[in-house]
Amino acid sequence: MASRVDLHTHTSASDGTLTPEELFAKALELQIRFLAISDHDSTAGYTAVLPVARSHPEIRLIPAIELNAEGEFACHLLGYFINPSAEALQNQLAAYRAERVIRIRAMSKKLGDLGAPIEFDRVLALARGGSLGRPHLADALMEIGFVKSRQEAFDRFLKKGGTAYIAGESPSAKEAIELIRSAGGIPVLAHPSYYTSPELLQGLIRQGIMGIEAYYPEHSRGLIQHYRDVALEHHLVLTGGSDFHGPRTGRAALASVEVPEEVIEALEKCRDKV
Repeated sequence: MASRVDLHTHTSASDGTLTPEELFAKALELQIRFLAISDHDSTAGYTAVLPVARSHPEIRLIPAIELNAEGEFACHLLGYFINPSAEALQNQLAAYRAERVIRIRAMSKKLGDLGAPIEFDRVLALARGGSLGRPHLADALMEIGFVKSRQEAFDRFLKKGGTAYIAGESPSAKEAIELIRSAGGIPVLAHPSYYTSPELLQGLIRQGIMGIEAYYPEHSRGLIQHYRDVALEHHLVLTGGSDFHGPRTGRAALASVEVPEEVIEALEKCRDKV
């Protein structure tokens, strides 16, 4: 049975393969009650769904964002209950998206130098106007038959340390956390199992994170309990989701991770503290 809560999803507004409307239709089909669209550096997916969501009160749509942080405390951060109309937020997101274009163009050229003849204009077309990212490079590589999957593209070329990898000009964790909180949002550490250092978690707590994503496709029951204990010790709110990116991505299915509905009430209480 599908979870009634999924707080980590992506659409074609960033690196997902479904349009926002298609994602929402899938959520309706699965009878999801609480859905957060958390695209990278963009709230366009959330905004696009609002008209149809008003006709379906059985799903509560939660505004969210995912930001990449670099530097000493490199990680991904989710922001919940942000105000998508906040001018400072949108100005900064636009700047992040512009930097993504510069970075992906440079990586596209590097792939060409490595013998993968992809055209940057084609990468842009695959992004369909959404926030550009490495998965779009992976899709271009798949299209020309250079790799068979996004995962292979990342493993061979695009991951940190890969032959075509170029670091982006992402904000620091402190800057990302402050941006989320300035927009009325709750900053949450995404997929914490990707970051094995206890020092990183402690540093992020000092920087001002308010939650941790405990319920995640790659988290065992034991790991979930570990993050529950961490959250209790440091007064963090728990969240969770599938990190859904759509078909043909090799990622988890929508609502495939059981997330307790009680996390919504906890998030709302946390929001009142922002």
